[in-house]
Amino acid sequence: MDISGQLTEYEPAHEKIYNPKSNRMIVINGPVYRKLLCGGYIHWREERLLIPPLHELPILRRYLSFISYRIWNIVSERSLLAVVNEKISLLQILLKANWHDFTLCQLLKLCWEREETKAWRSNVLMKFLHHLNLAPLKYRPGALCDAFIKTDVLGPEHILTLARTFY
Repeated sequence: MDISGQLTEYEPAHEKIYNPKSNRMIVINGPVYRKLLCGGYIHWREERLLIPPLHELPILRRYLSFISYRIWNIVSERSLLAVVNEKISLLQILLKANWHDFTLCQLLKLCWEREETKAWRSNVLMKFLHHLNLAPLKYRPGALCDAFIKTDVLGPEHILTLARTFY
């Protein structure tokens, strides 16, 4: 470091990120960081978050509770459907972690009228109406979907329940 406290070209800055497994800060691209990535952790660079793998549910749930304020900010600024590293959406992570229905409904309400959320709602409804395990429907699924979409009778809690069947 020089006299002004700035890093010189000979001292690279070591960016750190929170490790939810050990509850400590770790150096990005360090040995622990690389080991976690090999173990299934996802580094969401845009949001500077290290997300535990979906199969480590206790760590994932604890971490999501710890960063819940960040989740609210992400949803309000971007969307609940924001995609993490072009792999999985924030909503899918929250559903896999069996996040609280009430909180998920509130998050859905935040972005309910956005175009991408409307498209997602329609997609979930179509998947449900065309699902093979449903009893043969008396009405055409496409017509039912149109009726549900146009009347907007399904709220966040209904769509969330349908989405849980597919995630």
